[in-house]
Amino acid sequence: MAKSDSQQTIQNEIKITGKGLMLGEAVTLTLKPAPADFGIVFRRVDMEDAPEVKVCPENWADILPRCTSLRSGDTTVSSVEHILSALGGLGVDNVVVELDAPEPPGLDGGAGPYVESIQAAGLVPQDAQRNFIEVTEPFALSSEDRQLVLLPADALEVTFVYAHPQATPQVLTLKITPESYANDIAPARSFCFEDEIEALQALGIGKGASYDNVLVINAVGEPSTPLRFEDEFVRHKILDLIGDLYLAGCLPKAHVVAMRTGHAFHAEFVQALVEAGHLQQSAVQEPIEVMDIYEVLPHRHPMCMVDRVIEYESKKRAVGIKNVTYNEPIFEGHFPTQPVMPGVLQIEALAQLAAWLVLRDIGKEGELGYFRSINKATFRRAVIPGDQLRLEIEVAQLRSRLARIEGRVYVGDALATEAELSIVLASV
Repeated sequence: MAKSDSQQTIQNEIKITGKGLMLGEAVTLTLKPAPADFGIVFRRVDMEDAPEVKVCPENWADILPRCTSLRSGDTTVSSVEHILSALGGLGVDNVVVELDAPEPPGLDGGAGPYVESIQAAGLVPQDAQRNFIEVTEPFALSSEDRQLVLLPADALEVTFVYAHPQATPQVLTLKITPESYANDIAPARSFCFEDEIEALQALGIGKGASYDNVLVINAVGEPSTPLRFEDEFVRHKILDLIGDLYLAGCLPKAHVVAMRTGHAFHAEFVQALVEAGHLQQSAVQEPIEVMDIYEVLPHRHPMCMVDRVIEYESKKRAVGIKNVTYNEPIFEGHFPTQPVMPGVLQIEALAQLAAWLVLRDIGKEGELGYFRSINKATFRRAVIPGDQLRLEIEVAQLRSRLARIEGRVYVGDALATEAELSIVLASV
């Protein structure tokens, strides 16, 4: 697998401190390596049980104006576009973003400090294929004078048209590689117009803004500090666009053409991609075989209840297979003349599959998955030797150490068993 096609995470932890741009709270942000197919997950360590918010289209939320926010349950993170842009621009697919405040540090108003820290920490290729948004024909979203288009291409390229009555129009086309992103996009800073400041303050945002991290443009188009690029405004708009598109969990392999767009419109565009089926990536990977399953799970014969994992989506769902044979030790005593697999062992199989998924995604070394509860267990048909069980689990709720699972067992197309489970992770 070519390096450019492989997923990546960071090699070492990164700690960055600062003040949030919108809410102005002091914050410490820590980036931590994460396994393949984990994605980008924010973890609010200032809240009880350190709840998490995954970067995905369904977690986008309209919380604060002029920035991009995420919500999962009662947990929110705002102003995520700059850190997401840095991660996407450098090709970081999997990472935990811990922070002890509602938004990341604003730093210098761009993504440059994030890029420098990530480059210093180093990146590690992972044994998994990188995902992309790919289109075979143009895909567009328009609203009044705003337009965003994906055109088929072999790599990510962006054309952005920026226009404002108080500034000279700026247009830039740039192929996005880690190198071009770091040099040509990341340093571009946030900006606003002088006559907007009072209105922004009335909205309760921009509390962490200053002339050190925001370019302020006066009525005749002059910036408060010297520009880093002659066309710094449009470069920052591309920075924001890349971060917002990363809400999809991956970036386009396409030529992106944007005209007069902003954060809310970018989120609408990602939602439109979902509705059009462009983000419905198959959950089928190479099957996970039994020896690999029990490198994660501590169970051993005769308590190995999952023979293969044939589908999984990180932190969301998994499908496993259990082949029931006459040689199972249980049949020596459980109705030996008319053997039937105990329903509790079918529940155990679901729990093992759930524990495999959760331990794989958020487990720490030395932890095990224990039952916390079993609810609404229903056994609809007998399971006998020769049956192949299709185990399906969905994560209904996932907290830092607790998972609530909905599980079903099928024999062919027939539902055999269903139950709601909760599993808690704890050290041995």
